[in-house]
Amino acid sequence: MGSNPRTATFLFTDLENSTPLWENHPDLMQGLAARHDALLREAITAHSGRVVKTTGDGFHSVFEDPSDGVAAALAGQQAMIREAWPAETGQLQVRMGLHTGESQERDGDYYGPEVNRAARVMGVANGGQILISEATAALILHSLPPEISLLDLGEHRLRGLAVTEHISQICHPILPFEFPALNSLSVYQHNLPMQLTSFVGRGKEMAEVHRLLKETRLLTLLGPGGTGKTRLMLECAEEVVGDYADGVWLVELAPLTDPDLTDERVAAALNVQEQPSRSIRESLVDYLRRKELLLLLDNVEHLVRQSAELAQHLLTHCTKLKIMVTGREALFIPGEVTLQIPSLSLPSGSDEMDLEEIQDSEGCKLFLARAQEVRPDFELHPENATAVADIVRRLDGIPLALELATARLRLLSVDQIAERLHDRFRLLTGGRRTALPHQQTLQALIDWSWKLLDEKEQLLLRRLSIFSGGWTLEAAQAVAVDDQLDEFEVFDRLEQLVNKSLVTVSHPPAGEARSGMASRFGMLESIHQYGRDRLIESGEGEMLRDRHADYFVAFAEEAGPHLVWSLTRTWVRRIVADLDNLRAVLNWTLEERPELALRIAANIFYNEVHSLTPREARSWLEPAIEKARVSMEHEGSPFRPVDYLKALIGLGIVTGIQGGQAKVHAMLEEATLLAWRLDEPRVAAIAIAGKQMMRPFTLSVEERQEMESVIDICRRNQHHFELFNLLLVYAFALDVQGSSELAKPLFREAVELSHTGKVRHDATIFISVQFGLARLLEDFEEEKRFISNALEKYQALKHRRGTVIGQGAMAHLLRREEHFDEAKAFYNQSIVGWQELGHKSAVAHQIECFAYIAIERGQHVHAARLLGAAGEARRRLDALSQDPQEISELARAMEQLAEVMGKEERDRAMAEGRLIKLDSAVEIALGKESWI
Repeated sequence: MGSNPRTATFLFTDLENSTPLWENHPDLMQGLAARHDALLREAITAHSGRVVKTTGDGFHSVFEDPSDGVAAALAGQQAMIREAWPAETGQLQVRMGLHTGESQERDGDYYGPEVNRAARVMGVANGGQILISEATAALILHSLPPEISLLDLGEHRLRGLAVTEHISQICHPILPFEFPALNSLSVYQHNLPMQLTSFVGRGKEMAEVHRLLKETRLLTLLGPGGTGKTRLMLECAEEVVGDYADGVWLVELAPLTDPDLTDERVAAALNVQEQPSRSIRESLVDYLRRKELLLLLDNVEHLVRQSAELAQHLLTHCTKLKIMVTGREALFIPGEVTLQIPSLSLPSGSDEMDLEEIQDSEGCKLFLARAQEVRPDFELHPENATAVADIVRRLDGIPLALELATARLRLLSVDQIAERLHDRFRLLTGGRRTALPHQQTLQALIDWSWKLLDEKEQLLLRRLSIFSGGWTLEAAQAVAVDDQLDEFEVFDRLEQLVNKSLVTVSHPPAGEARSGMASRFGMLESIHQYGRDRLIESGEGEMLRDRHADYFVAFAEEAGPHLVWSLTRTWVRRIVADLDNLRAVLNWTLEERPELALRIAANIFYNEVHSLTPREARSWLEPAIEKARVSMEHEGSPFRPVDYLKALIGLGIVTGIQGGQAKVHAMLEEATLLAWRLDEPRVAAIAIAGKQMMRPFTLSVEERQEMESVIDICRRNQHHFELFNLLLVYAFALDVQGSSELAKPLFREAVELSHTGKVRHDATIFISVQFGLARLLEDFEEEKRFISNALEKYQALKHRRGTVIGQGAMAHLLRREEHFDEAKAFYNQSIVGWQELGHKSAVAHQIECFAYIAIERGQHVHAARLLGAAGEARRRLDALSQDPQEISELARAMEQLAEVMGKEERDRAMAEGRLIKLDSAVEIALGKESWI
């Protein structure tokens, strides 16, 4: 992650009033800014400093010795004073601040609270002024030259920092001595509480709040409990407090239980007294009528109506007033602008995250900061980083939940906390005693929101918890509707739950909406688990589980034909969106109702695996097929033979992707015979195409006859998709066996079907045709153009398997034309892609291709070892079959190595390669590991 903490002195500078200077003199400022940069950079480097980075119109620099930092600041100010600035701009003024403390260095940058404190010290300075913190002052006090002195400016509250800072001014005869009051919170009117903890992240949200406050008079920050709305509001208020002549005033409404006292609570915060014969609201209007003031109304969710009425009245009669609100739902009054506050950013779910990636997420930064308050020695390191990332993700980056989790570090390790998150409501207790009651435990936090719902909203929320990974309105109505909730009530209450920030909604892009993609709803995981607990308590769990399963079985059966015969990407996306729901149903039905599991598997895995790894697809298909096979031997079996047939084809294709052609051929042969027995010619055509696709290089006379027979049946019956599929597979098989002239008319027929619109397919199928045509071309540039075009389309569609196929095709072409460096770059991508997809036989062939390039580069021992590793992988995978071109290439490579090395030495090197596992061979081919 970086080096150990080190002590350094940080100097921050900033050009005062740079924004109006740039707006009023853009051309002039180009040269002046460059001169400013040159003067300050020279002063910093001349005094043993290093510029860490530029920050807008300023510098962040670091010094080993605090005296050097002070000397650099003085030199910089003197240079600015001596410079002859143009009359149009006048003297350019730079404010400066120094602070000394420990920080973490990473990639040449510095991180941590001490760096932030240095920036805040600079932030309260005036142009031309140099300020230093108490820590820096203590270190330089006894070594100051006689002409330099310190002026004590006292204690000051700095924006965003929990602890006040004692600030001094550097005085020198050449510098001005008198300045206006510092721009700290101490000099402004406000009642903002001092924060006792550091503020982490939220840069994007803070910038958006600042922008919106300039454009609106009523801004409402929305989000579920615990997402940090209040803290964000207070941090933003500290930043803008100087913009309001009459200050910024906070009204904390969470403790208020009587809605009728809302006006009184606001009046008390402003110290407004009720006047005789006038209501408190009228007194508020009298007080605020001419005030330029920002009013903060915090936690209004239990007082929405009263807060809305008061806000509208005040804004109508007090024209200089602005109001910022936090709550779970909008006030819904004229002029209101809402901003949804998300949870903190999360680390990705990748298994290959490095320490820096984890460290850089806002959620992990907060976890680390709060953990160090509990255990000052706590650090993020390789042994605990994965557990921390897991905790942050599973708690959805909710600040309150993360703070409650770090409180447990007094007794538990991060691994133990992660292991116990399945019972998070018992684990995440023990919040700060001074916090509001509903903020002391995660349970209490969500209880607070739950109790604000009406009975029907509670009923719907707990029923919606049956979904995994989100749902559509259609799904919600299908599962939640009964005599207690009708369809309109589900629609209405779902809207209310969205308004109250307990349910999230995401809308598809316009193009996808027109093609049938629907808006999707979801919950944060903690709310989901809370709702699931309420569902179990209600006794409705089994009923909702059955409805949920019935809906997704029907959904899979509706999707099936679209996934196979029309192959529209919209249906693929719909399946992908609901994979978590399908997984949940498969997990339950495999044990309780396996015939339903088979119906799902038969439809969604029939011809695609839809973003699942082959390993996961097999984990669902194999047990469902096995249970069906055993059950179908008995009369009255609930399993339908056609579902078994389709699932068997799906399993064959998925198994073929992973290698093992002998097993695949047996499965698809069984499927073919069963399809004819069930009079399912279209399914038989898919099985035959799959069987041949898995081994296109072993086309026997009998297999040719079978292919031609089923092609003829599809032509007669106008089964266009099956015909299209068969034509492609048969053409490829003929081509790789050297019968290109027989393959060409089949490709042309497939192209004609595509162009006439008789086959409804997505672009990926047409790309397959392009690959087929490209193989028959003899012109290198033309073939390269075909493959490039196909690859671009696959990438645009985010079709992972097609992209990998395209990368491999391009690599093969470039290698064949002896463009070895370019070829290797594509192989680097394709081998990783096949590895991620689990296609081990393809990985083995890619390793062979790396070996062929190594031979051309004279790396003979390396090449022989790679061929040994690939050959052993093929043997283990039952993937010995290769097309004629592959067989010819391998034979030629073996001969070349024997000629150069001698057969005995070649075989010895290959034997060494056979000892290496496939994944290690990939790393060696990529140059990431060396041979042992």
